[in-house]
Amino acid sequence: MSTQPVVERKLTKYFRAPNQGFGDSLNIAMRVPIQSDASRIFLALTRPEYLETWITLPEDNANSYLVAWQHGSSYRFDHYRDGRRNGSICGDYRMCRRRKLLFTWKMTGDPAMAESLVYIGLHGNFASTILELHHRGIASTAAYLWQHEMWSRSLDRLARLFAG
Repeated sequence: MSTQPVVERKLTKYFRAPNQGFGDSLNIAMRVPIQSDASRIFLALTRPEYLETWITLPEDNANSYLVAWQHGSSYRFDHYRDGRRNGSICGDYRMCRRRKLLFTWKMTGDPAMAESLVYIGLHGNFASTILELHHRGIASTAAYLWQHEMWSRSLDRLARLFAG
């Protein structure tokens, strides 16, 4: 039995139809060209040891770092600044395929934010891929601004890792 129609309905529910699932509050949409093939980028998006190298939170400094964990379909990033943990990001993968990721996103600590939903699609072949990100269901303007900066910095860093 194929799960493709179920997955497509989930994507339609969360990302193409208004006021469903996580709502139409504040949403982020970005497209970033990355000079690599989709399979390498997928690994950087899903493996804890690679996630730690490119996810960058606002106000990070030289003493900031991330520790990524994955257990089954759940993930968690613990963020440390100046030697102490100041927050975590956690969620569950609802879909994790070679060119499509759909996962929940919730922050605890400083700042704490309500659960939202992220979709990442990879388009292209061989040496050039477009990463498309949609982050939906952000509950406040402050959370939107913080997460927009986080995604901008992080995706820029990811693209730079593959540029060299």
